[in-house]
Amino acid sequence: MTKSRLAPFLASLALLGTLFVVLPGLGADEKKEKGGKDSLYRPLGLFTEVLSLVRGNYVEKVEVKPLLAGAFAGMTDAMDPFSEYVPPEKMAAFEAARTAREKADYVDSGLVLARRSGYPVVVTAVAGSPAAAAGIQTDDLVEKVGGVSARNLGIWEVEAALSGKPGGRTSVLVVRDAKPRRQTLDVVRTTWTPSLPSAGRVSGELVVKVPAFGPGTADALAGILAPLDRSKVLVLDLRGNAFGAWDEAARSAALFDPPGLIGELKGRKIATKSWRAEAGQRVHLGSLVLLVDSGTGGPAELFAAALRESAAKELGVDVAAAVKRDERKRDRELEDQAPPVPTPSFDKKKLRVRVVGEPTFGMGLTQEVVRLASGGALKITVGKVRTAAGRALSPHGLEPDDRVYHVQPEEGAEGKTPDPFLERALKVVGELSGTPATPS
Repeated sequence: MTKSRLAPFLASLALLGTLFVVLPGLGADEKKEKGGKDSLYRPLGLFTEVLSLVRGNYVEKVEVKPLLAGAFAGMTDAMDPFSEYVPPEKMAAFEAARTAREKADYVDSGLVLARRSGYPVVVTAVAGSPAAAAGIQTDDLVEKVGGVSARNLGIWEVEAALSGKPGGRTSVLVVRDAKPRRQTLDVVRTTWTPSLPSAGRVSGELVVKVPAFGPGTADALAGILAPLDRSKVLVLDLRGNAFGAWDEAARSAALFDPPGLIGELKGRKIATKSWRAEAGQRVHLGSLVLLVDSGTGGPAELFAAALRESAAKELGVDVAAAVKRDERKRDRELEDQAPPVPTPSFDKKKLRVRVVGEPTFGMGLTQEVVRLASGGALKITVGKVRTAAGRALSPHGLEPDDRVYHVQPEEGAEGKTPDPFLERALKVVGELSGTPATPS
């Protein structure tokens, strides 16, 4: 077994061992569950056996420390694209990066990153940020930062290299699905604030761009909606929106949703937090077209899901049952089982709210840093955001009602290629023009 294959194998075993040994309280909880003590220690025994066999039989002498470090990193990759293992030797730099974020002169690069195939990948470069100004785009794979390979860098290390005091400059080599395939871009740190929603007309229809859910987003949206006909069909462009606060997204959703639960943040070790739309908050009653892509994530997913679920309920759909059917279907597909799972039968074209574009990223979670006895740490997901119907917004994003496939512009044709996402959204506006508004 080569070292490249050995580390991922150990990672799967280390996942069980580390979770139950180093995270406070988890081992005790496991003993109370089915299988009791045996279910906890059997995989640990297997882990020890494999490690012993490798040390005694591998063709070359194997140092255990780097293998375990790789195993722990692989373990967090297996959890989700955002969890990370920080080895003891990097903790000083990790703490320094966390402290720097609290300083008044700190400039964030504006990149929202995840991990894919071992490399940092861009969820979005927030509109108006240094990363966006540099030309970094959703789905860019970060190959190098400042000339250093990003293959073994944590997300926090990439963020630390690109962020800091104003005036700094860092080069980023990205790989993307377009020509030229590799591009070196310079991120120059300048102060910025998240852009607020703005409105404009395209082919006579009102399109509201919501680039982030930063402070003031809900108030800005309310200001845009105030002079409009409450039954007007609107396009809300949420593409590239994966930044901001859950509270701001919930306040924004309440402008369009009837009173009721919007979503919840839940976890085994954290207090549940709920968001609700209250009577009198709704200011718009008409149909909506929500434009999303693979760069839509986090608070924007909660916003879109809340509006979409409310529209389905208006048609009499049991959304909670539909969510359970979707989850069972996904589980069976992952297990490669054949039995089909029934899907809810209703005409999506009758929905008052339609989601148009690509599947969203799936980043409805919250994280904490847990210190390890070794001196290292785990940055681990401790809670997930769920919709009112119980749909988890991570790791799977939202599926659009109207799927649009991204077409890369030909080299030198940037800005000249039509926007197929917006074109489809405007077509849906025409379909929704006869949909009656629902009173709050």
